[in-house]
Parts: sequence; C-alpha cells; structure tokens
Amino acid sequence: ALPICPARRHTPGSSMPFHLVLPGLAWPNAGLTKPAADLPLPGLESLLGHASVTWAQPITTEAWLAGRFGLDSAALPYARLRRLGEEAPAPSGGHWLCVDPVHLHFARDKLLLADASGLDITRAEADTFMAGLNETFADIGRFEAPAPDRWYLHTHTAPKPFFYPIADVVGRPIQLFLPEGEDVAPWARLGNELQVWLYNHPLNAAREAAGLRTVNSAWLWGAEGAGGGTQPRSPAPRLLADTPFARGLAREAGIDPATPDTCGTKPGDGLALISRLQRPVLHVDVESWRDALKQLDADWFAPLHAALKARRIDCLRISAPGDKHCLELEIKAGSQWKFWRKPVTLEIGRAHV
Repeated sequence: ALPICPARRHTPGSSMPFHLVLPGLAWPNAGLTKPAADLPLPGLESLLGHASVTWAQPITTEAWLAGRFGLDSAALPYARLRRLGEEAPAPSGGHWLCVDPVHLHFARDKLLLADASGLDITRAEADTFMAGLNETFADIGRFEAPAPDRWYLHTHTAPKPFFYPIADVVGRPIQLFLPEGEDVAPWARLGNELQVWLYNHPLNAAREAAGLRTVNSAWLWGAEGAGGGTQPRSPAPRLLADTPFARGLAREAGIDPATPDTCGTKPGDGLALISRLQRPVLHVDVESWRDALKQLDADWFAPLHAALKARRIDCLRISAPGDKHCLELEIKAGSQWKFWRKPVTLEIGRAHV
C-alpha cells in the first residue's frame, strides 16, 4: 500500500495534504477496457502523469471509510450511522436497522435482488408505505423513510443475527445471503412478512400498470455487530461527503461535514468523498459515468492540480474503492517540477489489475 500523506498541524502559509475518495473511478467491467477513451480530462491526466499508482484488493466504500475512521467494519452500526447522516434528525436511543426497499425477480431458477437505485420511488409512495408499515407492524418498532429509497426500522429490541449488507446482494441469488447467527427466527419471519405485505400493496399494482418495477420486498441489514461501540476518529480536520453513511461517520466523530459541490480554490487539509460515479458503475451506464467524470475534472481534478502546483496542498491522495479492485493514487507537490513527466490517461496500470 502507498504511504499515507502525512498530516500536519496547520500554520498560516503552510501546505497541507488532501484526500479525494471516488468510488467508481476505476471502471470494473473487464469487457470495457477504455470507458474514458476520447474524453477531455486535462486535470485528471495531469495528475496521473505525476502519480504513484497502486491497485489494491477489493473493498467496499463503507469498509474503506471505517478503516480511515479507526473502526472495525465487521462491527459497524451501519444503519445507525447512515440514519445519523440523513437530513432529518434521528430519534435518540433504541436500535436501528436498514429496511431498504428492493425488487425481487427470478432469473431462470434463482431469485435475484435489485436495489432501490433503479426503482424511482416517489416521496408520496414512500410516505404511503411508511404509514401502512407503521400501522401493520406497530409492535416491532417505527419505520422511517428520510429519503424515498432509504428506509429504516427504529426498535427497542436489538437485532442479534448477522445481516449481509445490501451491496453484497445486488444482482445475486438472495438464498446465499440470508441472516445467520443468533436469534434468526423472528427477524427472518419479519422479512417474510414484509415481503408479503409489500407484494400485495395496491401501490405495486399501480406501479406495474405504469410499467414500473414493483417494490415487492425489503432487505434488512446494518445492525450493530458485536463490539461495535468504538468511537470513530476523524481522519482529517475537514470532511466533505455526499452520502448519508459518510456524513453519519463524520458526525459521530464530532465533525460537521460539508457538501462536496466543487473543490474551490483553497481545498485545505481535508478528505472529500464524492459518489457521482458510483451509481453509473452499478448500473453499467457508461454515458452517465463519462458525463460525471468530465464534470469531476472541471470541479475537482483541475483545481486540485492547480493547488498542488501552487503548493496550497503538498500531497494529494485519490482512492477509488470497489468490489473488483481498489485504485490508490498519490501525487506530491514536489513532483510537479518534473517537466518531463507527461499527462497519462485513466487506463494507467490497468494491465496490472
């Protein structure tokens, strides 16, 4: 692994490290080897020309973030942290479980799961589902949907089984990912009852009539694992994040995260997680991925390259966690004087994956 850019105590006029986290930057589909071909990416290509490149083992974005915050990803309270990162304030106390809406469908003889990113659930639909769930399952806890595609259960009973994260299950046979461990029966029963209830809901008949995929089940996951009470430590004094899980981690560590719209002219000492490339990769949407990458070049890569040249930051690290590989780049301000190093395309190092 690459050495981590050294953290520094900021003093006026000093330069600082910056870490940019971009899940989806490294296209995972081996059948499409040059998805960025012909794209004008002057900022990124200038950075790559001076970068040390490492292709590391696959890792989910959540597990990668957990490591940066000093946490064990196997014991993370994913649901509680993700709920903490939502815009709506979360009730205190109790226990949290993600109950994310999904679409189950058969492919040959296997039952596969599609997550909510392709279901286009409206706010009104989510509110209708929540009202019905809270009326039907009032003895279990309270259901919430701070966002139409992210649902939660707030319960006084701590879920004890191991639940597979939804990212592990998307596009795969669900029978390989059923809950395991202690006290499975009541939670497996709840999952079955939710599936039956959603499948029969009138909203799904209307969605089907409109040519939309139905919200015919929910995936339970994200309960706190054994030993999951560790306090996270912020990896940087300034954090920017556009996902609720990353924002929740920052808030748990005592940092108020900002929204990473653009880099600006003074990136400072910080870490930014930007997920614009993640959904296009998940859905193998090459055109959306290319559009997002061009915008990132203007908003982030070019300004960060300028900041390195001006020594407003002394070290830039770019990490791209993914389920096929993890791309790690490191660019130091001191390498910018090496004028003979030319811009390099995003395909660098792919032969070594």
